[in-house]
Amino acid sequence: MWDRFDPRVFLRDSRRLSRVQAAFSAAYYLPRVGSIAVGTDEPSHLRELVGGLAAQVEERTVQEYRRLLRDRSRDQTA
Repeated sequence: MWDRFDPRVFLRDSRRLSRVQAAFSAAYYLPRVGSIAVGTDEPSHLRELVGGLAAQVEERTVQEYRRLLRDRSRDQTA
């Protein structure tokens, strides 16, 4: 999946982040949540994820994504 989609589009100045870090950081906003559960036996994987949390969200992109999801949901229930 990560070869086809780059979650960094949801974040500002995200070029310094890996795609995994960007996905983890953006997941707090798509939709907005207060916590996310992850599991790993490898501390370096957890460090990588936490390293992405300092990223700032590109609010317009997130709003557009949410709008597209709402529109799709309405189309499927109609």
